[in-house]
Amino acid sequence: LAVPTILSMLITSIYNLADTFFVGQISTSASGAVGIVSSLMAIIQALGFMLGHGAGTIISRSLGSRDTTAATRFASTSFFTALVFGVVLAVAGLGTLPHFMMLLGSTETILPHACAYARYILLAAPIMMSSLVMNNILRYEGKASFAMIGLVTGGLLNIALDPLFIFGLGMGTAGAGLATALS
Repeated sequence: LAVPTILSMLITSIYNLADTFFVGQISTSASGAVGIVSSLMAIIQALGFMLGHGAGTIISRSLGSRDTTAATRFASTSFFTALVFGVVLAVAGLGTLPHFMMLLGSTETILPHACAYARYILLAAPIMMSSLVMNNILRYEGKASFAMIGLVTGGLLNIALDPLFIFGLGMGTAGAGLATALS
């Protein structure tokens, strides 16, 4: 279980590294936007991990005592709670996007890039949070290799889509956000 879990955590950091690499070729202000939005990504990850780990421990105990009904109920509850948290974060974040980015540390020169990048991340926040919950639940069920496959696939997809959207379609910083959201 340790090796797939460690690889999963390493792949998570590749998302930000890929975005930083490709966006850094646009401008230093665009590169700064990735740093600003990484705080938003940390919020999304923290909420997803909180719900996933919290439910995961109960699910593990429920499965150990052969109570699959309780395990299913806790998995569903944490999944749908993550969706609700994600929707709330998305609505609040999109409704106050420039102010939210300034709160996270953006400057006036970074702000347009940060807003363009964060818009797609916020739109995907409900799915991102719920996928983090499901990833953690897979680990708690002893299926860490499935969790790793999902994260590795997403990381590789992000690396492939970043240059396509940023340079190929001319989307700039928004392209990195879209690539990350789709991944």
